[in-house]
Amino acid sequence: MLNYFKRALWHPATHFNLLLVGVLIMIGAIHNHAHYTMEVDADSYVRNWCKNNMEECERFIDNDY
Repeated sequence: MLNYFKRALWHPATHFNLLLVGVLIMIGAIHNHAHYTMEVDADSYVRNWCKNNMEECERFIDNDY
């Protein structure tokens, strides 16, 4: 039984899965950290850009709803 777990643990597919999950967790943690340390919310960046470029934003905004 121990030999079976050793073989499964050292199999390349197990390493690939662990690396993939680890990278995804790291990306998620960095992404969340960036949101928590942002001085201004991302929506305010878009809002400020639209205030400065109103003609550009009118092409994307639909006021029919």
